[in-house]
Amino acid sequence: MLVKTKGFTDAMLTRFRDLQRLSFSILETTAAELEEGQTEKEIARKLVLRYRAAGFTSFFHLPVVLFGERCALPGDWKIGNFFPKKKMLGFGDSVIMDASPICDGYLVDTSYSFCYGENATHREMMANLAEFRTSICDAVNEGRTFKAIADDVLKKFQSLDYEPAHGKHPGEVLGHRAVKIPNLPFAWRIKGFDAVALGWFGLNENLAKSPLGAKSPLWNQSNTSDHPAHDGLWLVEPHAGKGAVGAKWEEILVIDHGKARWLDDEPPHVRQWAQIAGGGDYGPQA
Repeated sequence: MLVKTKGFTDAMLTRFRDLQRLSFSILETTAAELEEGQTEKEIARKLVLRYRAAGFTSFFHLPVVLFGERCALPGDWKIGNFFPKKKMLGFGDSVIMDASPICDGYLVDTSYSFCYGENATHREMMANLAEFRTSICDAVNEGRTFKAIADDVLKKFQSLDYEPAHGKHPGEVLGHRAVKIPNLPFAWRIKGFDAVALGWFGLNENLAKSPLGAKSPLWNQSNTSDHPAHDGLWLVEPHAGKGAVGAKWEEILVIDHGKARWLDDEPPHVRQWAQIAGGGDYGPQA
């Protein structure tokens, strides 16, 4: 089955952008309604229902909701730890809400971070994550390899005394492809993942590691990322952790003929960074 990775028309890019905006809107609206004592499981269930009501038919991965220290992906973090728990929200907790919904075959992936109540460490971490939106895009345009960019992000995180929590994501990814999969009349899932998308990612990553040298759909510090940027749409997701605090952002980077630009100029985290710079509240807007 054909999975489209590049050569998207303007109309397709507009569709990706609109769906990304809709996904961010659902995350932020839900974040604005959070109340102390609610559990990750409650909020994840609410997100699934809201995405379904908005017209999304499947998920690359089911919505992730993390509260408190779980936002930093502490310890020996396994993929099962991403699934929502009975962890209750407390005042001053970090919050990460992440969803990768699919509509008409268009796969997007979005993350929204904030702090439920004031936390100076979280505010500083969110502000520090802003520079990577500029530096990653600039590095692609300078012709640096994906691996070199991921290595540079790691070094900068270490200089900030942050753990690169994205290294604990599946595939240890700083980013991964956004694609258009076949628009099937049914959704087949494997352990919370869309089976078609997961199968395609797994197959192509295995081929990239083989002598065939296929293009990897993942962006990380491995040898399969030691190449200049491949054209297409890339979901970039730097994720920082420090102690009990964690934060990240994620959005689509468009790469065309080796040149990069962000698909949208003002995702929620860009607004949050401006609010932080002005000394204001950077929480969700209802």
